[in-house]
Parts: sequence; structure tokens; C-alpha cells
Amino acid sequence: MLSSRLQELTANIHSRAFVIDSHVDTPLFFKYKDFNIGRKGSIMVAPEDIGIKADSEVEFEPAVDIPKMNEGMVDAVCMVAYLPQGERTSECSKEAVKKAFAIIESIKRQIRNNSDTVSQAISVDDLVRNKRSNRKSIFIGVENGYAIGKDIRNIERLADDGVIYITLSHNGNNDICDSAIGSVEHNGLSDFGEQAVRSMNRLGVAIDVSHTSEKTSFDVLNISKLPVIASHSAVKALCDHPRNISDKLMKAIADKGGVIQVCLYDRFLKSEGKATVKDAVNHIDYIVRKVGINHAGIGSDFDGCDSSAGLRGINEFPLLTEELLLRGYEDEDICKILGGNFCRVIEKIQSEKTL
Repeated sequence: MLSSRLQELTANIHSRAFVIDSHVDTPLFFKYKDFNIGRKGSIMVAPEDIGIKADSEVEFEPAVDIPKMNEGMVDAVCMVAYLPQGERTSECSKEAVKKAFAIIESIKRQIRNNSDTVSQAISVDDLVRNKRSNRKSIFIGVENGYAIGKDIRNIERLADDGVIYITLSHNGNNDICDSAIGSVEHNGLSDFGEQAVRSMNRLGVAIDVSHTSEKTSFDVLNISKLPVIASHSAVKALCDHPRNISDKLMKAIADKGGVIQVCLYDRFLKSEGKATVKDAVNHIDYIVRKVGINHAGIGSDFDGCDSSAGLRGINEFPLLTEELLLRGYEDEDICKILGGNFCRVIEKIQSEKTL
């Protein structure tokens, strides 16, 4: 009976909360003609797209689609236009910009093709309206500031397209900053990166420090007039990975009013072996203990990693809520973790932009 009662309590919380996954990489699969976010099921994909070795296409079921969001009682996801770090010549940078906008268009095409059940959201108000009308919301983010190339004006173009956040780097340095992965090049933010931070503040685009070096993150916090987010990161004290957030950085993000969205990727949750839902919630617990309930959330990295705390898809999101309930979290606090904190930060960034 405990499981049944937990499920009932979880459903009640999800009906009242704004449940948001702040980072999914599902657009990686939009290039396949047989993929439709409105349908559940497997598609045939190139093995390199899911990080395996094979001689031909393999069957794969993406972790995120509208039916699974319905099953998981998830209101919104942030789908990202992800760019691996490439060469930084003028020509390559221009191609990166084109690719970013092409991916954004592919996200919008999926939304248009399923307009009876989902809408793009560019603000918290959109999310509220969509939930009231029983519609799912898709926010759009950009993963890797490589997407702006060498022209700061591209940030405004991305903002005009409805992008709500930009992850400043990925696994490798770019013209904006040093990454958490790789050698020191700029010693944090470059001069161009400082311009980017100020431009994002001005335009109300959230600055995402997941993937950036710690020095970069502190440079951002020193320059930004607005809170910042870590859209999909975990706790370094529990798993010593260069992508994870140190206690010192966690406190600085919280002091600025920001939020750390816990990533569900096994390698960020545990140093060895497969992670579980309990491991993921351990990271949430740690953030709450160190900097308070207002600074923790969830950004799964579904469809961008090969193992996610034992969860097979966004339809199993409620298992996180159940674990929070088992640990004694109050309903109001769970609502904050599930999306309330992320909403608060995005709303502040957009409302206080200086444009």
C-alpha cells in the first residue's frame, strides 16, 4: 500500500507543480524522418549518435516525447540546440551559427507538427497558460556558445528566436571561455566572453555555466548583474568530476540567486558503477543542505547520455518525486525542486533585462 500511496501523493504534487526538465538533448534525433515527438516508440539511428560501435543503424528509443511527458506528468522540457566544439576559423564559426539555427528550426518544426498538444514557451507566463490548457511546453536552449560564432549580434538573433538560455561552452574551449574539459586558454572568460555575458543580461537570456571551467563560472558571476543557472550539473563533493559544481561555486551561484539543476548522468552522480534515483536525490539533498531549498532543480540530460540514474525516460520522472517524499520533503519544497526554482530564476532574468 505504501507504493500506491506514494504514487497518489506524487500525482497530486505534479498536478500542482510546474514540473520542468531543464536540459534534454532529444533534438539530436530530429534529423531522422521517422522521429516525431508526438509518438512513442523506437527509431533506427546511426550508432555514433548514441555512443556505440556498430556497422549499421541500430534501434533506439529516445527518452523524451510527448506521450512520455504525459506519463511522467512533466509540464515542460528545455530542448537544446547542441553543438560539439569544432574548429574556430571564421568559416567554421559561420557554419556553427548556421547549424544552431537549423537545429532550432527543427525543434520548432516538431512543435508545429504536434501543435494540438504542445507549444513553444519563451516565458514562465507561457508555461502557466499551457498547463492551464493541458498542453506541454518546450523551451529552447543552446548548448555551446560556439553557436554565436564570432559575432555578438547573434545572441540577439537567438533571443528573437525564443532561446531562453545559452550554455557558454561544451567540452572544449571556444571564443567565449575556457571549458571544464581541456587546458587553460583564456584564464576564464575572454574579452569576447565578457561582451557575451553583458549582452545576455541585456537581452534577458539566461547564462548557463554547466560545462564551463570554475574560473569561467566565477568570472561570469563577477560580471553578470543577474542570476545564472547550471542547467545540468551535479555536486563535486559527491562525485569528483570536472563538470561538477564545487561547494564554493555552489554558494556563489546561490548568493547570486541562481539555481543548480542536477544532471542524472551516471558519470556525474557516481565515480564508479551505475547510479540510481537515490544517488540523484543525494545530490539534490546536498545542494539543499549547503545553500538552501531555493537553489536546487533537475536537468536530466536525457538523450544526451547513455545512462540516467536508472531512469529509462522522462516517463519515470515521478520516481524522483517519490524519493523526495520518502526523505521527508514537504510538498511546497518538492514543487520548488521540480520546477519552481527554475521558473523563479528565468522570470527574474527576463523581467530585469536592460533592453
